[in-house]
Amino acid sequence: MVLRFVPPENPDFSALTEKLDAYYIELVGNVHLRYAPFNLPHLFAARVVAYENGESIACGCWKDVDADTAEIKRIYVLPQYRRKGAASRIITALEADITHTGKRRIVLETARTTADSEALYLSLGYREIDYYGSPAGADNCRCFEKLLF
Repeated sequence: MVLRFVPPENPDFSALTEKLDAYYIELVGNVHLRYAPFNLPHLFAARVVAYENGESIACGCWKDVDADTAEIKRIYVLPQYRRKGAASRIITALEADITHTGKRRIVLETARTTADSEALYLSLGYREIDYYGSPAGADNCRCFEKLLF
């Protein structure tokens, strides 16, 4: 597996995030529409795409929240590649990139119905926190944080 940081207009990143949106429609309906203005690729500080044998299989990104905090967003792995380490590798690469900015805290949120995501974040050292104000609303998401130092 190869990870690449990509520019906002990368077609592989766009295709994967479209699949992520479709996945969320299946899980929680049109809640993702509240996110659309906040998920434009140029708003992210960095975007990562994972490739396996030349095929784009997973993505993720992060954005600034404030001087001390970054938010990891848009983690998605194609179904046939799940549970093979792609998400962990992407999150680790994003964390390393965030660390270079001097930020001290990472937050993220996931749909309440994605228990596999919760297990992943807990295994990577995140802890569940109260709702921090994502566009989905507190009823639809679970929030996590990781302190970097």
